[in-house]
Amino acid sequence: MAKVSVLGAGSWGTALSLLLCKNGHEVTLWSALEDEVRMLCEKREHESKLPGVRLPEDMKITADLEDSLQDPDVAVLAVPSPFTRSTAHRMAPFVKKGQIIVNVAKGVEEHTLMTLSEIISEEIPQADVCVLSGPSHGGGGKRSSYNLCGQCRKKRNCRIPAGDLYEPCFPCVYHSGYSGSRAWRRAEKRDRPCGRNSGRSGIWR
Repeated sequence: MAKVSVLGAGSWGTALSLLLCKNGHEVTLWSALEDEVRMLCEKREHESKLPGVRLPEDMKITADLEDSLQDPDVAVLAVPSPFTRSTAHRMAPFVKKGQIIVNVAKGVEEHTLMTLSEIISEEIPQADVCVLSGPSHGGGGKRSSYNLCGQCRKKRNCRIPAGDLYEPCFPCVYHSGYSGSRAWRRAEKRDRPCGRNSGRSGIWR
């Protein structure tokens, strides 16, 4: 079991938090919005994003960023891309050296064209930044939490193989230097295919 902090309580962050809980991990879900935290704590569901999907009672939900980053094994950054830099900047004082941060959002910064993993590395240079690549969560309502699927790869030499957190849906996680479709083609040439039905994890070699 790993201690995981998920930063961002939208539909994606909430769905990933639920999956992590179901996989037996100790999960803290953080939101910058006090009203959202209050609703999640009282209702134990995200009424606007994932109505009808019950959150486990043992999932911790907080608006305290420092508290959410108290020695997690893995921090999952799930805020929308326009808020990646500002959130990473706020996180930086509380992130220990070598902290694994897995970015699960997509996009680039408009005025710099930097990828989100580059932004996180710039704002939190002491962190070990990875990227979850390939997943989707189609459909609406209750189904959103269960349509998590895709393929991705592990970061080489990662102290905690972050991809294992998401099995059976997400076997692996990319190092931040190998994100995107072009990297996926490179990875496929370097290693055996991996995925939820392959029965093995793929490690970048």
